[in-house]
Amino acid sequence: MHIHIKLEERHSIVRNISSSKPLMKELSLMALSTVQKNIEKDITPANAALTQEVKQGNKTLRDTGRLRASLTARHSDTEAVVGTNVPYAQVHNREDGRSETIVRAKNGKSLAIPASARVRTFQRRYGFSAREVIKGLQKDNYSVFRPLKNGKPGNVIFAQKKIISRKTMRGASIPLFILKKSVKIPARPFLFIPDAVLETMLDRVGTYYANSTT
Repeated sequence: MHIHIKLEERHSIVRNISSSKPLMKELSLMALSTVQKNIEKDITPANAALTQEVKQGNKTLRDTGRLRASLTARHSDTEAVVGTNVPYAQVHNREDGRSETIVRAKNGKSLAIPASARVRTFQRRYGFSAREVIKGLQKDNYSVFRPLKNGKPGNVIFAQKKIISRKTMRGASIPLFILKKSVKIPARPFLFIPDAVLETMLDRVGTYYANSTT
């Protein structure tokens, strides 16, 4: 996903300038800073209660810091570009900036949604995926199970520390993942430049060419 800022070379003023590259670099960095600030402003709507519990915070679009860190800026003589190569960016920022995204499980399986703050600790220890967490816990002497509900396996996966000896008490059950066929992600557009910043950019373009032609 990218933002493109482009100069039209057919304009006579642009053709008379020896190089617009310094200007385009400046504009690309302005755009990069703006998008980073968009993310830092905690774009609404707020995270769901469960998400806040798992993340131990209420910041939207911020968790591991991967999205913000993925933003890059590049430029040429006529173009400034800011964007990200993180695949899930499009989940939050659809092309129209308004549409929510429905993420569905593939091949008839289920999405594994973290069910408690403890899961984050396990993910840092064993790996991000539910499979990695479950395998890691089983190796560390945890039982992983799905309690029955109406005679069928429920939609919540739990973990519980096994009894090692008579002196060791069995630990409390820890909710790990909630299994769902789909989840709805609301739109939280971040890849945009506000009008006030665009006006500043236009002023800078005018100043640059005025100084370059005098």
